Amino acid sequence: MATVADTRPAFRVASPTGSRELALVLAILAAGAVFTYVSPYFLTVNNLVQTMRAGLELGIVSAGMTLVIIMGGIDVSVGGILAVSAIVIGKAYQFGLPVYVVAPLGLATGTALGALNGTITAKLKVPPIIATLGSMYIFSAIMFLVIGGTWISGLPGTLSPLVNGWVGFVPASAIVLAVVFGALWVILRKLPFGNHIYAIGCNEHSARLVGINVDRTKIKTYALLGFLAGLAALLYVARLRNVEINIGTMIALEAIAATILGGTNIRGGVGSLLGTLLGVVFIRIMQNGLVLIGVSSLWETVIIGALLIIVLTVDAVRNRKNPRSV
Repeated sequence: MATVADTRPAFRVASPTGSRELALVLAILAAGAVFTYVSPYFLTVNNLVQTMRAGLELGIVSAGMTLVIIMGGIDVSVGGILAVSAIVIGKAYQFGLPVYVVAPLGLATGTALGALNGTITAKLKVPPIIATLGSMYIFSAIMFLVIGGTWISGLPGTLSPLVNGWVGFVPASAIVLAVVFGALWVILRKLPFGNHIYAIGCNEHSARLVGINVDRTKIKTYALLGFLAGLAALLYVARLRNVEINIGTMIALEAIAATILGGTNIRGGVGSLLGTLLGVVFIRIMQNGLVLIGVSSLWETVIIGALLIIVLTVDAVRNRKNPRSV
């Protein structure tokens, strides 16, 4: 029986995403220098810590999105998964349930919704963009049916130290983010499951031929993204102690943008968690800096969308010059 070759990028200086990561580092430094010059508030400990805390949910969701896109999929419904999970968490708190029940309930909700997306794409063969677009509308409808036009507010702050606290001189949110990215790095780089994700993204047909259970891997990967969306919802509630009616509306676009900006190929097979993390940092720095210098928040979306179009255009040209063999 054929064996599965290791399709993960070798750990070398010239990695497939190395040039994109270097470009992002330079862009972050340049943006930071400009915003520091324009605003005296940008390069302060308080502003940088608050920016990191505000980017915690995006970082966690983007990490999971990286795995899905490496596999050749996409999930535009992840904001809805986060929203529904947050509503379940908020309502569970309102019913008086303890945190050791609320937390698993929120994580289970996200995991189940993610697995549903995976099942639709894997078993029913619905293209991921179509399946998750439909799910997005369903999850949004559920959110509005449950909470209408009101917030769920006044929730307990039992888990707030995970986001707003400190461990010595290190913000707790930085540790949470490091644990999430570290765990996913182990999955992608050290476990057979990670090799299967890369293999499916490179060539799904070949992955089936060498014995990879493609459907099961897809379902598990989407379920993992759902779990991370549930975790992001839990930390969102811990940070703000409420559930807003517009929760999660932009996080899917931002997560996809961070992932693609970080060098993950939209066609699958190539991706970098480090690149994604740098993409998250760049997006949050741009958003924070624009606010500090008085630019309308509407321009944040315009800039992110424009950057995404530019990067995808560059990738498309590169793919035409170097077509993938199938």
